[in-house]
Amino acid sequence: MFAAGKTAAVSGAAPDDKFNYVTMLLHGDGTNGAQNNTFIDGSTNNFTITRNGNTTQGSFSPYGSNWSNYFNGSSSTPLNFPDNNGFTFDADFTIEAWVFLSSTSAFQIVTSKWDVGGQEWILAVDSGGVAEFHWAPYSEGGPAIESSSGAVTANQWTHLAAVRSGSTITLYVNGTSVGTRTNGTAGTNRTTLVTVGYLQYLGGDKLTGYVSNLRIVKGTAVYTASFTPSTTPLTAISGTSLLTCQSNRFVDNSASPLTASVNGVTVQRFNPFGTSTAYSTSVIGGSGYFDGNGDNLIAVSANTANAMGTGDWTAEAWIYLTVGGGTPFVFDTLPSGSGSATGLRMRLNASNQLQLWQYGSAVLTSSASVTVNAWTHVALVKNSGTTTAYVNGTASNTYSDSGNYTCGTDRPMIGSDGFNNGSENSFPGYISNLRLVKGTAVYTASFTPNTAPLSAITNTSLLLNTVNAAIFDNAMMNDLETVGNAQISTTVKKYGTGSLAFDGTGDYLTGKSNPIYAIGTANFTVEAWVYPTAFSAYRAVFDTRTTLSNGGMDLGLASSSAGVWGLYKGSAVTVVQSSTNLTLNTWQHIAAVRSGSTVTLYLDGVSVGSATDAQDFTEQGCHVGRTFDNYTWSGYIDDLRVTRGYARYTTTFTPPTAAFPNTGPI
Repeated sequence: MFAAGKTAAVSGAAPDDKFNYVTMLLHGDGTNGAQNNTFIDGSTNNFTITRNGNTTQGSFSPYGSNWSNYFNGSSSTPLNFPDNNGFTFDADFTIEAWVFLSSTSAFQIVTSKWDVGGQEWILAVDSGGVAEFHWAPYSEGGPAIESSSGAVTANQWTHLAAVRSGSTITLYVNGTSVGTRTNGTAGTNRTTLVTVGYLQYLGGDKLTGYVSNLRIVKGTAVYTASFTPSTTPLTAISGTSLLTCQSNRFVDNSASPLTASVNGVTVQRFNPFGTSTAYSTSVIGGSGYFDGNGDNLIAVSANTANAMGTGDWTAEAWIYLTVGGGTPFVFDTLPSGSGSATGLRMRLNASNQLQLWQYGSAVLTSSASVTVNAWTHVALVKNSGTTTAYVNGTASNTYSDSGNYTCGTDRPMIGSDGFNNGSENSFPGYISNLRLVKGTAVYTASFTPNTAPLSAITNTSLLLNTVNAAIFDNAMMNDLETVGNAQISTTVKKYGTGSLAFDGTGDYLTGKSNPIYAIGTANFTVEAWVYPTAFSAYRAVFDTRTTLSNGGMDLGLASSSAGVWGLYKGSAVTVVQSSTNLTLNTWQHIAAVRSGSTVTLYLDGVSVGSATDAQDFTEQGCHVGRTFDNYTWSGYIDDLRVTRGYARYTTTFTPPTAAFPNTGPI
């Protein structure tokens, strides 16, 4: 088995300058026969962890500094911040952000403060990829600053900045000035929200795509000439009024943080910077994914380590709730059917507030709520007879607690209701770094949640770091379930220490639905080294379909001829098919690449098929080694890499001579 501290495969290649467009990278390195199904207790108790349902684990975690927010283009009032004096611009200012738009066919707001009358501004992208900044104090009016058409390209990370220096406002795209305007007085401030991803005034012009590192600075023209945009996350320099869309949760990182109002936005690892540090369990850690339908983990113990008694204790975890409004358990030490015992029970209510339950009722409810589709640190801490609920490190209600927590000797359950034996109140989402500490109140006042994986400090009775995934994503965006006996093979491999092995009879990998798989009309590259062992039926390498509509893509073998392969959509509709067949029992590099509206297949670096297809791939499924409707790969796959928004190959090329790199850009 793997131990904490395992690292990603090491490649001799230079960093990948397009790593910030990689949405999946599977090396398949590890121990022979290993899967993602074995969970380990990181405490000194080393309790056996029993997996129920299809709980899985992987590299998506709350740690790391590079993030974005995804806007779906339909949610009302997606992201707001309250107004204050920091947005009353009577002198120099800077408004900037990174954006990745799914389309540039309509007017879309990046950020705005806009109402009828008073001081008003909008940073936006109009139809045709025109970058715009509107500055219209009611007393002055005047035209917007507009770039030429095509300044902003869909499905590409683009840096936008509007800067006022003296009486001149300049709009920059990727650090280059695209227009200026001379401005006089600032006008009168209006009390309106600062919005991200839509226009408050009309409730429309909603953005579809990603926003990262939105920063608003009052009093400083950060850029006064052409510049190179930062290659690392922005910081709260002097005068910063807002710094957001850059964390594992919805937070303002300015010196005087504002509280966000969120609706339908998701926190994503996909970001404009990539990473300069390869994935490591000791730095990034991992998470367990629970689908909300009976998934749970049970820590089997034969002692009282998890019965907290009457003394101090701490229970904490990072959670990423994907569906709100239920009443899921994070963990429960109450044994099945135990009607009179007292168990330590952490759950959420229908308003997504953190609760402590004693047997059948809540005795403590946090005033703060957990935000859906973002990482939240939750903790319940008993200190000298008082239990406090903490949400993201902030004390959020207390309870005078005389309880004797006697349960926990049989089986603490993670992700479901222990009393009902896991049949109810299942947790939908990710749980990371769940730690129970008996005898110590780790936190006695509000605190900053940990920024690195937790360790087994003194008195730790249970530590679930979920870092034992054998098949993990080096892009750190996916937790993949190993279905059947999909596993690592160290016998047949192209690079590194292993590959992904599938026997063709029900083995595959699958991940949670995610907008990062919806490639849309973008350029893309899906590639892998493949070693087929049978051609007897249709067999897939990678499939994003969830239905038979044309909204998903499928790269794999055709069912009609031995060794014919291609890219398909919908109900086996051929986008392009190879003119050269794959060969059994040998390694071959395959790539499907879209550049513009041309899709090309490459076999060992040589084009073997091309077609025109501008399909909008909207489906968000993830299947490796199988189609969504269960046609499974027979053989091995190594170094599967998905690049969204970039055509890596547009002519004949030399296939990779080493494992793909795990870092970049530089």
